Amino acid sequence: MGNKLKYAPISTAYQSALFCLLICLTGQSYAAWFETQGQAAVINGNKVQAKQDATQEALRQAMLFAGASVTSVQQLTNGLLNSERLEISASSEVKELQLVSETWHDNYVTVRIRADIFPAEQQCDSASYMKTIATSYFPVMERQHTQDGQIQEIGEQFARQLQQVFDNDAQYGVINALEPYTIRWQTRQVRAQATALAAQTRSQFVLTGVIEDISVHRPEHSTLAFWEDNTPTRSFRFRTELIDGVNGAPIFAKTYSMSAEWEFDKFAQLDASNHAFWQSAFGKALHDQVLQIQSDIDLSLACVPATGRVIQVVANNELSVSLGRQHGVMVGDELALYQIQEINNPRGDTFLQYRIHPVSVTVVEAYANSSLVKASDDSFLANIQPNDFVVKR
Repeated sequence: MGNKLKYAPISTAYQSALFCLLICLTGQSYAAWFETQGQAAVINGNKVQAKQDATQEALRQAMLFAGASVTSVQQLTNGLLNSERLEISASSEVKELQLVSETWHDNYVTVRIRADIFPAEQQCDSASYMKTIATSYFPVMERQHTQDGQIQEIGEQFARQLQQVFDNDAQYGVINALEPYTIRWQTRQVRAQATALAAQTRSQFVLTGVIEDISVHRPEHSTLAFWEDNTPTRSFRFRTELIDGVNGAPIFAKTYSMSAEWEFDKFAQLDASNHAFWQSAFGKALHDQVLQIQSDIDLSLACVPATGRVIQVVANNELSVSLGRQHGVMVGDELALYQIQEINNPRGDTFLQYRIHPVSVTVVEAYANSSLVKASDDSFLANIQPNDFVVKR
C-alpha cells in the first residue's frame, strides 16, 4: 500500500535540505505538513533543470523524514514534478504538494516546498512480534582507562542499562538473555561466539559490543593561560554489532562516540551502578548513548521476521517452540517451520541451505516464553527435531 513517487536524478552540487515541521502527531494517523528546502547548482545555464533538481531534493528529504525509503516508481500529482527515472517508495501518502518559493543566486537555486503527508499503517506482518536478543557484559579494550574513578564494572553496568532501556522502550526487540560474564567480542571468533550464545539462550539475535575508549583528559593548569578551560573531560567510544544467531550474518553495526565533562577526582572510588554516577554530566551523556543505541537497534528489527527454535517434539503431532506471549504470539497464529543444513561446493566452501517444511503450524497454546503448535492441516510433522526453526513470516 506504500505510496510511490517519481523524481529525476539529483545533482550533487549545492544540495541541501532544511526542515520546518509544522504539524506532527507522532504515533497517530493524522496528516502532517512538512516544509523543506532544497538547493541545486545551475549547470551549463540550465535553470529549468536546476529548479527541478532542487524541488526533487526538497521532496526527497520531506519523504525520507516522514519514513520513506528509495525503492521504486510512481508519479506525483500537482504538476511540480515530471515522471522521471529515480524512485522513492513511501510508507506515507502525499496528499498535497505546494511550491512555496524559489530564490535564484549566482550559480544555484533554492526551492522551498510544503508537503501534506498522511502516515500509512505499518506494512510488516512481523512488526508486532518481538525479536529476542542475547548479549553479555561488554569488555573494555583498554582496562587502564577505568582506573580514573575506579569504574572497572562499567562494561557490566552499561549492558544492564541497555537491557533496562529495551525493557522500557523497545517495540520490536527484547534482551531476553544478559549473560553475567564478559565475552571478548573483539576477537576473530565473533561469529562462532554469537551463534553459540544464540543457541544456548534460544535467542534470535546476539548483540556484541566493545568499549574501545573511556579515557579521561585532564588539561594541565597553566597560570599563564588562565583563560583556558581546565575542566577534565571523559571520552566514550563503543563499537557494537547485531548478529543473526542462526547464520552469523551481521544485521546492524555502528560505532558510537561522545565526550562529556568529568567532574570527579582522579582518585575517586566510584560505583558505576550508583545513581550519583548516572546523574553526573558524563553519566547523563552515557545514558543518552544507551537510548540512541536502543533506538537504532530496535528500528533495524522492525521488519525482520521473528524466529524461534523447536524445543521439543511432543505427543499428538505437536511441537513446543521458543516463541510465546513475550514475543507477541497468540493462539491461532500461523507459523512456518524450516531447517538449516550446511553444504559444500566443489571448492570446499561451506554454505547454509534453508529447507522450508511443507506443513505450516498453528499456535494452540501460548505461554510466556514458549508455545505449543500443531500442523495447520493435521498433517504429520515428519523429520522435525529439536533446534529446528519456526518463523513468523
